[in-house]
Amino acid sequence: MRLFPLIVLCLSLAWPGAVYAQPVEAPEDPKVADFRAAFAQWMQDAGATRGALALRRDGQAVAALGLGMEADRPVDLASLSKAITGVCIARLVEDGALDYADHARAILNLAHAAPVSIAALLGHGSGLRRDHTQGPMAVWRNDPTPRWPRIARTALARDRISADTSYYYSNENYAVLGAVIEAVTGTDYETACRDRVLTPAGVTGQGSALASGYLPWGGWEMTVADYAAFLDDSFGPEGWLTDNIATLPRTRIVPDVYYGHGLVQRDHAGGTNLWHFGALCFEGGPNLGSYAVHWTNGWTVTAWYDACVTDDDMARLDRAMIGVAFAR
Repeated sequence: MRLFPLIVLCLSLAWPGAVYAQPVEAPEDPKVADFRAAFAQWMQDAGATRGALALRRDGQAVAALGLGMEADRPVDLASLSKAITGVCIARLVEDGALDYADHARAILNLAHAAPVSIAALLGHGSGLRRDHTQGPMAVWRNDPTPRWPRIARTALARDRISADTSYYYSNENYAVLGAVIEAVTGTDYETACRDRVLTPAGVTGQGSALASGYLPWGGWEMTVADYAAFLDDSFGPEGWLTDNIATLPRTRIVPDVYYGHGLVQRDHAGGTNLWHFGALCFEGGPNLGSYAVHWTNGWTVTAWYDACVTDDDMARLDRAMIGVAFAR
C-alpha cells in the first residue's frame, strides 16, 4: 500500500513551471488540443482510464476536459488538500488571529508538548521525522470521523520531535494545523476553511466520502476547474499571496526549492513556480492521483486520474504538461 508519496523533486525544476486551469465560454486557446493529447497519452502509458484536466492562463479559465468522465465531476484531491489548509492558515494570520511564530502547543493547550511553530509545520520542518498516518489511512477511509485532533496530540509529544528540523514530508504536520485552525476559529475545520478560502475564491468544495477523516492533509473534494481557480486566487497573477510568496514561511528542500503553505516552490526570474502531487493508493482500491501546478508564464494546470502511479510517472506527467505550456 502506498499513500501520499513524497514529493517528486525533479518536477518542474528544469523548467520555469506549469499550470492547469478552469473553463469558460471563450475562443479556444490553440494549446487546449495539445494539452488534451499529451494528457491522454500519459494516461494510457500510466494505466489510467478516467481523468480530468483544467487549464487556466493569466488568471482566466481556458478549458476543463474530461477523459472517460465528466469534466465537472468533483474528485478527491488527495494531498492537494494541503494547500487549502496552508492558505487557511495565511488568512488567519492576515486577520490577526494567528502568527507564524506561534507555537501549536500553546494554541492547543498542550503545556508539555514540544514547542513547534506554525511556520515549521507549514514547511514540513517541524522535526516530525516519521509519518504515522500512512497505514491507518487505509482503515480510516470511508469514515468521516475527524482524525486530526488526536494526531495533533500524539505528534507534538516531545519524544516524537527530532532535533533535525530539515525538510521531511509528513501528513502529521498538516493534521496539527487542522487542529490549530479549529482551536483558533472555534469551529470545525471544514467550515473554517471553506469560509476563509473557498468562498472568497468563488469555488466550492467539501470533504470527500472516501477521505474526509483526514481532511486537512488529504480529504477535500472539488472539481479540477475549481481547484485551479482556488490556486490562481491565492498564487496566480492577481493572487492575494503572490507578491509575498518568497517571504512567507517555508522550508528548504534542495537549493532553490522550498515547501510552504501546502505547495512545493521554486523561485524563478519573475516569480515563483508552485506545484504538488497527491495520491491515494489502497490495497483493493480505490486508487487515484492528482496534480496541480502554476508557472510564472501564466499557465495553471490541475489534473486528476484513476490510477496509482509511480514517481517516474509523475515526473513524466509534469514533463508532458511543460512540453505543451512552453512550446512556441
